[in-house]
Amino acid sequence: MKQVAKYALLLLAAALIGFPLGYRHARSSMGDGAAILSQALALSEYETLANLQYKQADATHGSQAQLDLLNFMEQLQAKQKIAVPRALDYDRARALMRLAMLEEEAGNNERLQQYLRQAQENLNHADHRWYSEDKMRKFVAEADTRSQY
Repeated sequence: MKQVAKYALLLLAAALIGFPLGYRHARSSMGDGAAILSQALALSEYETLANLQYKQADATHGSQAQLDLLNFMEQLQAKQKIAVPRALDYDRARALMRLAMLEEEAGNNERLQQYLRQAQENLNHADHRWYSEDKMRKFVAEADTRSQY
């Protein structure tokens, strides 16, 4: 009986020391991955909704959906440190390019150029290259054809 009590006390001591240390180690090693995953998931779901509206709704609602998506990206960036800023720049450039294409359809060349310039700046920030308008159109067209929505 004495030996069982000794092992039980040893097990209790190991648990009292091991659990807090394990928890601390897990938070430090897995915390970044959880942040990346939660940010990517939240943005992905919002993009899915905005892109569905962009493709299926009229130009006014499609434009509003992309503007709402850009607003969400700004809020996400303001609230927390973005885990993968390069990916956010690509997503923002894609939304801006979609807005530019909608403005082109509406015949608003001033806004077209404004959105085009902003999209180019985001892509330049993402990978330090300047993209032509044709390349950016292909960038969006490829993303739209790959999307299941």
